[in-house]
Amino acid sequence: MTPLNSIILTLYLIFSAITEIKPSKDGIEKYTFSQACMGTTFKIVVYSPYSYSNTATIIKQAYNLAEKMNNIFSDYMADSEVGKFNQCEPNKPQPASPYLMDLLKSSKKISLHTQGNFDPTCGSLSKLWRLSRRTNKLPSPKKLKTAKNACGFSNLEIEHSSALITKLNPHTRLDFGGIAKGYTADKMLDLLKNKGLSSSSISAGGDIVLGDPPPGKDGWKVHIMPYRDKNRKPTTIRIANAAVSTSGNTEQSITIKGQRYSHILNPSIGLGLIHENAATVIAPSGTYSDPLATALCIMGKRAMQIIDDSSQTEAILFLKKNQAIKMIPSAEFDKFLD
Repeated sequence: MTPLNSIILTLYLIFSAITEIKPSKDGIEKYTFSQACMGTTFKIVVYSPYSYSNTATIIKQAYNLAEKMNNIFSDYMADSEVGKFNQCEPNKPQPASPYLMDLLKSSKKISLHTQGNFDPTCGSLSKLWRLSRRTNKLPSPKKLKTAKNACGFSNLEIEHSSALITKLNPHTRLDFGGIAKGYTADKMLDLLKNKGLSSSSISAGGDIVLGDPPPGKDGWKVHIMPYRDKNRKPTTIRIANAAVSTSGNTEQSITIKGQRYSHILNPSIGLGLIHENAATVIAPSGTYSDPLATALCIMGKRAMQIIDDSSQTEAILFLKKNQAIKMIPSAEFDKFLD
């Protein structure tokens, strides 16, 4: 998911725990770590009962895991697992790692749930759109048609029992840009929790995954400020053991022949969005909040039913027209308002 700079998420967390590792002299300490990965910065904030040295050792393991994920899911790297698959010939089964098989399974489910508005098999379209953004030229109708025909899980054969995946169309490419960061943050948080760091926050661009709430609190505060409008009061929510993802067509845009297009790709037409929507999604995990936020931006109001039908998932959609911003919350979004 591409980071949305115009929605600001601020979180505060405090945690205390009893572990087998000797605590620091001053008790719980707050530590902050940052490392570049997946085209953004992964920031980890922990409240740790361990010494800095012991905490840093655990954090290093989390970042090593993030790098491993990047070496699997990046479609920018020719030698990543996905990069190699994108270059392979059609009708030749390719072995897939457990992480890739797991994410394909989740992705297919979410793709069906969002009516194809999230679809990691649309890598051919995203590659074309990246070229358009660099050259400031729209793709030709012929190239656009070829790329669109290569999209869809019908062009991909997945054999879970043997962990093999096969492209059936030579132009089919995978692009997990709308889910890989959320999925990776989930796995990193799992690692931290297993190491005794339950009060941890992992943010990666527009995705934040949170662990246990602070002592005496029922969650962390998250402030949402769309479009960097300082004259508007932020929407504040309180959550715990959940993920918050944001997406929006607000800043990263190009203008081609007088039409403004977003960096967010609309799979149904193969071009960037032309409206200025933004969305925040709360879900049990980043694996779901990340792609749902993007799908909500693409689909607009009609996607709210999908959110309402999703278990433990809420959202708020921001529709901007000229200078007016309309906020549309899901059925029970209000229960998270602080």
